[in-house]
Parts: sequence; C-alpha cells; structure tokens
Amino acid sequence: MVVAIAVALLLVLTAGVTACGSAKDGAAPSSSAADGESVGSASSAPTQADVQAFVEKAVDYARTHEKDEALTAFTASGGEFHQGELYIYAYDFDGTVIAHGGDPALVGRDLIGMKDPNGVPVIKELVRLAEQGSGWLYYTWPNPEHGDRQEPKLGYVMKVDDEWFVGSGTYGPAAVPSASEAEITASDEGALD
Repeated sequence: MVVAIAVALLLVLTAGVTACGSAKDGAAPSSSAADGESVGSASSAPTQADVQAFVEKAVDYARTHEKDEALTAFTASGGEFHQGELYIYAYDFDGTVIAHGGDPALVGRDLIGMKDPNGVPVIKELVRLAEQGSGWLYYTWPNPEHGDRQEPKLGYVMKVDDEWFVGSGTYGPAAVPSASEAEITASDEGALD
C-alpha cells in the first residue's frame, strides 16, 4: 500500500509539467475532475469551474480598467479578487510579478527561474501556457491560508494582452489529480522494478 501511495504521488509530481497541458479554450487537464466536478473530494475547496470563472472575471476587469487600477485591485487583501483561498496573481511575460493577492511582497520580483520543491519550473510553465492563451498547471506553492505551507496547487492562467497575464488556483487535496485504482495497481506491480 505504501508503494501504491508513493506511485500515486509520483504520478502527481510528474503531472506538473507533462500532464497538465494547455488549452486555448480553457479545457481542464486530464483527471477525474475534467468534466467540471469538484477537484478532489467533498471538500469546500474551489472547483476548477470556480477557478476558471474567477480568472475570467479578473481578465474582464483588466481589459475594462486601467492596468494600474487592475493590478491594485488584484493585490488588495480582502477585495473583490481575494476570496478565501482564491486570489489573483499577475505576471508579465518575462516572469516578473506585477500583482499578487496571496503575497504582495512578491510584486516586482523576477521569478522566471523559480522551481517548486518538486523541480517544476512554475513561472516558466505559466508563461508558456499564457502565451498560448490559457491553460492549467499542477505545481506546489505556499498557501497563505495555511501559514505559507507548501501545498499542491492546480493553477489556471489566462492572457490579458501581449504584455501580461493573470491566474489563480486551488490548493491541497482539491489540487491533487486522482489516479484510478487500476493505475495504482498496475504501477505497483512492476513500474518500480
């Protein structure tokens, strides 16, 4: 059973770059929740649909307001773009943080070379997805709702214009793609030999 759990975790970690995919139409990554169900179990965590709608609302706001006004709104704690664990972050296409509702201290920092604890080049991948229009990514990120503890996150990004993009995501168990029992059993019976 321990091996099965380890294999399932390995599947999650490798999904960070390879299985997350991107989609110009906002399609979710391949997982048991790709049809719009809650991402994870019966928790109160935001669903993929919640995350995507939140990001789309931010993009609409960014396109109908001055850029500085939008960035201020995205960074404001307790504002319209900070709802529980959902917050908006914004980057330019060079990987510099231009707004961050979860950690305003990041604004102005170039994070293009940053990797999560699993080696996923998070910002490079988010930039790549946003350059294509939009997309989903599994990665690990500090959760401000839990004292900045590193947690799995399923993030969604969307291009605002040719200069910048915004995103958000859901943390914890809701962000962990589930492997079927058959996949875990098959992996347990020989993948590690």
